[in-house]
Amino acid sequence: MMAISYACEVWKSGFNLKKRNVAAALLMTDSLNDRYNINVSRTKSSKHLRNRRSFEIFHTSFLQLFISSPFGPAMDADSFPKTLTEFGYVFNDKGQLRIIDQVTKAAGDCPFEFEVDRDNNDYNQRRYEALGEIINQHIYELLETSGKLKKKFLKKKGCNETSNEIESFIFVSDDVDTNDKLIVLVHGSGVVRAGQWARRLIINDSLDTGTQLPFIEMARQKGYAVIVTNTNDNHRIIDRKKKLIQGSENPVNHLLSVWKQVIDGSPAKHIAFIAHSYGGVCTLDLASQVEKKFQDSVFALAMTDSVHSMVHHETIAAGLQQFLCQIGRNWVSSGLPLDTPVGRPANDIDRVSAGHTQHEMTSYCSMSSIFQFLEDKLQEKLQQQQNGQ
Repeated sequence: MMAISYACEVWKSGFNLKKRNVAAALLMTDSLNDRYNINVSRTKSSKHLRNRRSFEIFHTSFLQLFISSPFGPAMDADSFPKTLTEFGYVFNDKGQLRIIDQVTKAAGDCPFEFEVDRDNNDYNQRRYEALGEIINQHIYELLETSGKLKKKFLKKKGCNETSNEIESFIFVSDDVDTNDKLIVLVHGSGVVRAGQWARRLIINDSLDTGTQLPFIEMARQKGYAVIVTNTNDNHRIIDRKKKLIQGSENPVNHLLSVWKQVIDGSPAKHIAFIAHSYGGVCTLDLASQVEKKFQDSVFALAMTDSVHSMVHHETIAAGLQQFLCQIGRNWVSSGLPLDTPVGRPANDIDRVSAGHTQHEMTSYCSMSSIFQFLEDKLQEKLQQQQNGQ
């Protein structure tokens, strides 16, 4: 019933768009996705975890169906500003998005305002989505400037040249080809792109809570190379038609390309994955496809409110399932104190409280605990190697 209600709202929004466009069709469900995710994250029963996973899969599939339908995007986009400052916004020194003060021309005290036209909610939504696209580019820039990472394109098969028009990309630290310790960051489904945990937090709270920048900084301080994946970057619009990106047609294929093109050829012997929400599902799918190498090199899997279900992951062999349960932990949304054990389904990864009830906040709130977990798991692996196990 939840999926049907969601579909009706998305389809209704599509009909109401006065000027339908591809970006709107892809992004207009951001606020709906946020709301439904929050509704189902209030309970942590096995049934509701399965519902959440099914919902996220449905979310992606339905958008693809809508875009290819006769009611999908066809007309030109609204003419919105192309930069943050043209929109009248800037991030202050606390990483909070604020309206530019017309007197000082600096960040003022007023936060983002969604409702700029009380009589036209469709326009407000399209404006929010247009701002979201600018936010994507802004975070990409921050990954290179603040995060000191570099953009790396995933090459198509049989192609030695790079073209950002038809290839997906990730961000990597400059020591990814020399460091034997590596952390891979995997975001969830929806509109988020590389470097983001939650767009809504970036716009309405701060860069610290909504982006992966604090994780990147902490990883670098602890001596890890870093890979920031971009699993939702799956297509380009060329001549008004959607063209899937080879090797990144869906989130799992994107991760598999990252493994084959970057991780597999690196010297990394000690690899940790940090995955949020649907990113947990994608990481488990990756593990099942590169099982032997995954078990040989990955020492820890930290999840934040992952929507996976081991019981319904048919591709995971019994031996791999046992391994994942040994190296994994899932910090879930909960009102309990941070790291308090939370009940889990049988034969699944341990779950503890993230110390926050909001799904999107689980990554930021559990960061210190996650890195302590990684340190403990790394020392455990090194000890096993010394003992010849």
